[in-house]
Amino acid sequence: MFRLYSRRVDRRIFSDINHWLAQRDDFTDSEELRRFVRNAEKTSPEEFFSLSKRTRVELKRTSEYPLTYTSRFDSPLPSGYEENDRVQGECLPEYPLSSPAAILLSGWLEGASDYSRLASWVGRCGRNLWAMDLPYHMRRAPQGTRSGELAITPDLVRTLKAVRQAVVDARVLISAIWELGSRDITLLGFSLGGWVGSLLALSEPKVSKAVLVTPVVRPDELFLNSPFFSSLREGLQVGDRTMVFNQLRYLFLPVHGTPVVDPRHIHLIGAHEDPLATPSSVNELSSSWGCKKEILSGGHITLYFTPRLWQRIFTLLHPTSFIPFGTSVVMRSDDVGQIG
Repeated sequence: MFRLYSRRVDRRIFSDINHWLAQRDDFTDSEELRRFVRNAEKTSPEEFFSLSKRTRVELKRTSEYPLTYTSRFDSPLPSGYEENDRVQGECLPEYPLSSPAAILLSGWLEGASDYSRLASWVGRCGRNLWAMDLPYHMRRAPQGTRSGELAITPDLVRTLKAVRQAVVDARVLISAIWELGSRDITLLGFSLGGWVGSLLALSEPKVSKAVLVTPVVRPDELFLNSPFFSSLREGLQVGDRTMVFNQLRYLFLPVHGTPVVDPRHIHLIGAHEDPLATPSSVNELSSSWGCKKEILSGGHITLYFTPRLWQRIFTLLHPTSFIPFGTSVVMRSDDVGQIG
């Protein structure tokens, strides 16, 4: 019953998103795409996602109860949208800022969230919670657009630039946390954030652990074949779609890379009925990287409603080297809907 329900929820939500995307006027300019590919394929992953200059991060205490800091800095990879190029985030610390950290990378179309309850649970795991708005999301959404509206669209160039920007912006935040004295930094990525987190695992050696949930690590399938998002293929020639993911696979498809994070500290969590972060894509990445993976009951959406997922996440977040599968923290089922 839950399997059928999960499929229906995903189908309904993704159908609505696809219909909404189809009403936009976004398209991929073939010449701009080829120019982007020509420039990108000249670089290695280290160069493509590098921090070309030192970026100053402003950290300001904005609340006492709960204790909250707001982080702000200018993106090293400006997009031309003023709001998007001002990176913002929050830290709700339970411990000194030099303590182990968990960086939250949220999913596509994620709106404004109250992180206080999640920060409390992460605190019980011995970590401070840091959250960063992804490109075009939340406070970075350009005026007149909704959160995430410009992040993934039929404009493939803007989409790939946004993912690159997310990785580089996260590296700035990671460096800032490192300078505060934290030497145990974990990534917690959901869906789109899981894709960004997987690319960070290939490029950021300061990361000590990554927990990636329903990571969309085969974006080529999303743009080439997904029956749920046919609108992403409109205005983009088949040859162009195939070309970009063939020639830039080593930059955007993590299965073709080698992580700089110890694979023993990378944990993938997928869902049996997930049509985006499919179990086969999670298994493929796990085999390629030699990291651990679990496939739990649910779909891309309904997995997040299950206590078992959050129990597993909070167990993995503990700042210890190895935690056996099957170990869990105790959490009431009524807490799940209030997280995030």
